[in-house]
Amino acid sequence: MGFVFFFFVSWLVTVLFAVMKKSLSFVENLFVLSIILIVSVNWSWIIFEEFKFLEISRQPLDYIAFLINRSIGIPLIIVIMLNAVKFANSKGKVYLYVGLSTVTLIVLKMIGNYLNITKLNNWNTMYDVLYFLFLHLIAYFSLQMFRKLKKEEVTMS
Repeated sequence: MGFVFFFFVSWLVTVLFAVMKKSLSFVENLFVLSIILIVSVNWSWIIFEEFKFLEISRQPLDYIAFLINRSIGIPLIIVIMLNAVKFANSKGKVYLYVGLSTVTLIVLKMIGNYLNITKLNNWNTMYDVLYFLFLHLIAYFSLQMFRKLKKEEVTMS
C-alpha cells in the first residue's frame, strides 16, 4: 500500500512541477534540486543506517516507497515551494508557503510511519520539522549562492 501511495504522490508532485509556472530558470531548478537531493540522501543514510534513530522496513516495496519519497518527493516539494516563493509579494506569503510545504512533508513522513515504511526508535516529529525547515534554508541559500556566483562570472568576463 505504501509503495502505491508514494508512487502516486511522486507522480503528482512531478506533474505539478512540470506544469507550474516557474520563476527559476532550468539551471537554477536543477541546481537546487541536486543540492537538496544530496543533503536528503546523506541525511537519511546517517539517521537511518548509522545512528539507527529510525528504522526502514525490510519489505522491498516499502523500501522503494521510502526511496521514492526521499529522492523525488522531498526535493521536488522544496523546489516547488522555492518557485512559489518568488511570486509571493509579502513576507507573510513566504512564511505561509514554507509552512505549507513543511506541513506537507511532515504529513508524508507520518503516513510513512503509519504504513510501517519507517519506524521511530529514538526520534521525535519535531526533529523532522527542524530538518525540513533546515532543508528550506539550504535551498534558499544555495540558490542565492548560485545566483551570486553566476553574476560574478558574468561580470568577470
